[in-house]
Amino acid sequence: MTSDRSPSRARRSSTLDTFLLRYGVTPLVKQAPSALLVVLAVVLSLTVPQLVVTSGAGLLVALGVTAVATLWAAAATARPAVIGGWALLVPALDFVALGVLRWSTGSSSSVFTALLVMPLVWFAAREPRRSVLWAVLGSMVVILTPFIAGISAGDRVTELARLLVGVLVYTALALVVNELSRQYAAQLRLSEEREAVVRTEITRAAEVQRSLLPGALADTPGYALAGTCLPSTTVGRDFFDWYRTDDGVAMTLGDVMGKGVGAGLIAAAVRATVRSSRRDPDPGAAIVRASEGLATDLADGPDSVVFTTLFHARLRGDVLHWADAGHGLTVVVREDGGAERLSTPDLPIGLGLGLHDVWETRTTALCPGDLVVCFSDGVLDLFGGGLDSVEHVAALARRDPRPSAVVDALADLARELGHDDDVTVVALRREPVAAPVAGDASAPVAVAAPTAP
Repeated sequence: MTSDRSPSRARRSSTLDTFLLRYGVTPLVKQAPSALLVVLAVVLSLTVPQLVVTSGAGLLVALGVTAVATLWAAAATARPAVIGGWALLVPALDFVALGVLRWSTGSSSSVFTALLVMPLVWFAAREPRRSVLWAVLGSMVVILTPFIAGISAGDRVTELARLLVGVLVYTALALVVNELSRQYAAQLRLSEEREAVVRTEITRAAEVQRSLLPGALADTPGYALAGTCLPSTTVGRDFFDWYRTDDGVAMTLGDVMGKGVGAGLIAAAVRATVRSSRRDPDPGAAIVRASEGLATDLADGPDSVVFTTLFHARLRGDVLHWADAGHGLTVVVREDGGAERLSTPDLPIGLGLGLHDVWETRTTALCPGDLVVCFSDGVLDLFGGGLDSVEHVAALARRDPRPSAVVDALADLARELGHDDDVTVVALRREPVAAPVAGDASAPVAVAAPTAP
């Protein structure tokens, strides 16, 4: 079964996409861990006696600078088009805040030096190689802040040694993060390019599929037809067709197992094969030809089996000649209100069983005013999914027996409720033909063109 989103699910998905776009990997999201860790560091420094606090004012300054960085991150997230380009001020301010925090919690003995990894990764994760330089310079700011703020002479040697080791370690870390980021970005661009190609191909396939929809039949007095196909995905797996024959009209509706472009290609192939049998008056023979086109080599395994349910009919005068390959979703609504479902025990085509290569042609009288409605199983879902849905379709036809009215009603219902499967309908009505008035040519009955999806 093909799948699609109902309107409510589509709205939920759209809301989720909007949320992720706005609050995904944004400056505010990236800043949140750093801000929380600084707050935690200040709280621990003030509440745990074993932790050294050399400057209470320094703790307040660190908190203040972190708050400014967080507010700027929020502004860059809310107004990315205006100030998003200045988002790197956030990790730069974090480096300053962490330097002050380190100095106010013991300098070389501070347990919070490792927090500088957060803004370092922010810088280093950017693609340009120079991002590594900014990350390392920020790390040096954190380590050198005690020199600027003032430390004892004994600590200077320790800080210089820590600076040397830190520069080497953090440079290596920044290089690794930067390289991983570059590789990921390259793979993402390649994936987006491939996805764009696939989307283009799918769009073209959908355009080709739409171009295969039948047009209006001209100069066909006595018949009225209408049809529509509402695919649940870009490329549908249902199809319908109609065309003139030497002595009447023919109509076809098929439903291919599967989804996507593959099912759409099979639908196009089956349609073309059935149409190629237009000179053969036997609908069953047309189905046999289509089945031969879908012959499956069992050596390829069960996954190669792709079957299609199919209804094909020829209306000649007041007799409907029809064959059904496992479809069973066709109803004749009589002018007097009665209804007759057309179905057979015949199997779908393309099963590859080698046991069923003949589809019987049956006949049904079709008097003027009678209406034939054939539809795919996507219509069943609009009425609960059971076969009693056939009666609902018949009820629609009784209210307004015009083919275009029946098709439009079902299409409108599908758009209103949403549909997880293709919704395809084709309707054929045997119209009474008025006798021509002497000296005036009678106009042919108008035949409705396919309803736009």
